[in-house]
Amino acid sequence: MSSDTEQRVVTPSREIEETSSVTLRDIIVAGIAGLIGMLAMMPLFGVGYLFGVIQLEAFAGLATIVGLGPSFPIGLVIFIGGGTTTLPLLFITLGNYLPPGKSIALRGMTFATIMWCGFLIAFYTGQAGLTLVAYLGLTLVAHWVYGFILGSLTNKYASIAVYDL
Repeated sequence: MSSDTEQRVVTPSREIEETSSVTLRDIIVAGIAGLIGMLAMMPLFGVGYLFGVIQLEAFAGLATIVGLGPSFPIGLVIFIGGGTTTLPLLFITLGNYLPPGKSIALRGMTFATIMWCGFLIAFYTGQAGLTLVAYLGLTLVAHWVYGFILGSLTNKYASIAVYDL
């Protein structure tokens, strides 16, 4: 085993070779894992909407940020697009530096918790009291679902880069 740029990690699902490069396969797998994670989040957000915890205007705000005016469908596309491109790419490049060290699926949850902190601020629409508590809890669980799926599928079908520091 070369100690310069490669490490072999044995996982319960399969043997993964982790290298200092990210391949096209890794990018595609991470994107698909991110999309599946986003789709798994949506029912939780739907429940949140039904109970008044999450407002559609928050998603519409994403379209406004990019200059397309307030549009829920465009904002939703931007939200899902970020969860299938930017966030999975960040995860496959930075995932090895997150705790806990023994489980990539749990690292995905750690990653998602970090992303949740930004979500809280960006999608906050004035919730208070029990609605705020529900907003915090529901969106955290939704992000954990996303992160667990992202980490699990990445662990099974791709590799996470390891860099010499």
